[in-house]
Amino acid sequence: MGNRVVVAGGGASGLTAAIFAAENGAKVTVLEHKDRVGKKILMTGNGRCNLSNMNSAHGRYYSSDRESLEKIYDTLVRFDAARTRAFFKRLGLYTKEKKDGGVYPVSEQAAVVLDVLRSACSRLGVRIRTDCEVTSVRPARTGGGTVCVTQYISPAQGQKNGNRNQDKMISGEEEIRYDRLILATGGKAASISGSDGSGYALARRLGHRIIEPLPALVQLRCEGTFFKALSGVRAQSAIRLVIDDVEAASEEGELQLTDYGISGIPVFQLSRLASRAVHDKRRCEARINFIPNMDDGIDGEETDRSIRELSYKTAEEFLSGMVHKKIAAVVCRQNGIAQGVTVGQAGAGKIRDCIRMLADFRVKITAPNSFENAQVCCGGVPLGEVNENFRSRRRDDIYIVGELLDCDGICGGYNLQWAWATGAIAGTDAASQEDDYYDNDQSDKNRDPV
Repeated sequence: MGNRVVVAGGGASGLTAAIFAAENGAKVTVLEHKDRVGKKILMTGNGRCNLSNMNSAHGRYYSSDRESLEKIYDTLVRFDAARTRAFFKRLGLYTKEKKDGGVYPVSEQAAVVLDVLRSACSRLGVRIRTDCEVTSVRPARTGGGTVCVTQYISPAQGQKNGNRNQDKMISGEEEIRYDRLILATGGKAASISGSDGSGYALARRLGHRIIEPLPALVQLRCEGTFFKALSGVRAQSAIRLVIDDVEAASEEGELQLTDYGISGIPVFQLSRLASRAVHDKRRCEARINFIPNMDDGIDGEETDRSIRELSYKTAEEFLSGMVHKKIAAVVCRQNGIAQGVTVGQAGAGKIRDCIRMLADFRVKITAPNSFENAQVCCGGVPLGEVNENFRSRRRDDIYIVGELLDCDGICGGYNLQWAWATGAIAGTDAASQEDDYYDNDQSDKNRDPV
């Protein structure tokens, strides 16, 4: 008889872990506290599911533990993007690669990705229980353990049974035995999909540290009363993230301006670092170049000639030849140039000041947007607390995968690749009946219920 593997969480990493464990002979149960599995998969890539990226993974991930992250890169080679594509092809899903390396279903439908995962679980006899919340874990001294779960009745089911209360009702509590337990509960980002942070408490009670989870791949809130005037503007820009007066990272791409700050792919790529810096009460600033392709430069002859020849234009009209007119209007106000003042009236010096500001528009970042707006979160269980198979170094029979770990990727399919890879590697190892507990301390053998 194969190992009894219980997977807490029915997202990308959890379903993948379940499939690989079942394929390797385990008897698998997936416990999902929402009314269906894979809700977050349906939300990825704006419903198109950017499920991986063929470019090198190295340098595409962040973690608080850089040394452990370097080791993780070696682990990720065991289930890279090519293997992800082969895995999905084996399940009947064909994929395509785009110019940026992003991998998508040929149909560009996230629902199809979830369909093939659910179909594979069904074929392999994986038991999926929804509306089922893990409330505690009780490791046994002799190996394995028990998960305590609360089963709920959904509002729809409650109405069928004659109960009109729209809140979920408890239908029962029970204990489920496991030989191996895989924690795949996700983080706190997009809680509507099921990622409510409950896994952090479980991991903590099992002896793990938790690095404070924060929103990542998210919009950034900034200081400044002028943002409402810029709301809705999009601009090709170069952005530098400066933390305590030191440049931490830079990105280029389409910047989106909102009524509270900045958004867009380049902002998302920087948001993890900004989120952590703000949390640590460090000064965090975005320096935006709205004119990255201005060939002549601020003080070039071409600019001088334009200022002379177009002196009859208003300053806003002049700058609107370089940037969106709403940005031009804000920059004029920031430099004390009233509406209707011409270039000649403002003077060449003031106009150059405006152009310099367009090339180095500085805003203080005050906060990331909430977890509800974030695609992923940073923080979680430190990477050093799991081994190369994502097996806990604190508890012999526990695995931790996906977003619950302190590792998050940039945009472009890297976070889903992390989910597939960690799930596949952990699921395969969890199915093994060999009790090679690696370098765990002997003290971990004396396990009490948690």
